[in-house]
Amino acid sequence: MTRDNFNTLFNPTYKEDFECVLHQHQCSMLSLMSPVLSIPEDVAMDQMNAFTSWHYCTEHTKEFLSQLHERQPEYLLLDLYADIYLGVVETANGYFTYNPKFATFPPVSNQAGRLTLDGEFERYLAVWKVHVRRFFDHVKKVAPSCQVILVKARFVDVFADGSSLNAWRESRKYPTVDTEMLNTLWDELDNYVEENFPVRVLDMSKDAYTLNAEHPWGSFYVHYTADFYHDFLARLITLTK
Repeated sequence: MTRDNFNTLFNPTYKEDFECVLHQHQCSMLSLMSPVLSIPEDVAMDQMNAFTSWHYCTEHTKEFLSQLHERQPEYLLLDLYADIYLGVVETANGYFTYNPKFATFPPVSNQAGRLTLDGEFERYLAVWKVHVRRFFDHVKKVAPSCQVILVKARFVDVFADGSSLNAWRESRKYPTVDTEMLNTLWDELDNYVEENFPVRVLDMSKDAYTLNAEHPWGSFYVHYTADFYHDFLARLITLTK
């Protein structure tokens, strides 16, 4: 969701103000701050496209953490989408983000060990708090000048024409979600970060944005109309200049 704002499809002029020097894609805090995992030798990487292969590998290597030290970004934008929507699977010594793209590949194929915030709230929250503190400790240690910006966005169920994404998904027998419940959980995590760590806040949660039925990535709960991305960039410029 945050990364889309630094794509010329959505914000054609973003490079006039920002350079993206590193990126971790849709990764739970539990996974990011777990020990490095070896990539299984028998995984058929040729079944993935280049981006999915990179994504799968970085979930194992946690290379984002070392790149943070190497590249010393001025700002780090953090959103908690992966913890809210995806959850994790448990591994022998930590956690790995549950992503349907990896459903047939280990360790995600071990769904018996899946842990989600909405499924086991108290347990997930307790573990998440430990890992999010590890994250902020790591940022302070390896990139002390980097300022973390918490991106507060929310799930939406309404297209620009007023119709419902959940209804659209139901008609196609796709799974649906309770956006109000998930947004309440998102509030909980955002509030914890804001109250316990030194962050700036980019708040996109107060405006009534709608979804784009023609979004390049398809119809989804965080695939907004163009005004979201334009407002995001304008607010970020104000926040950082």
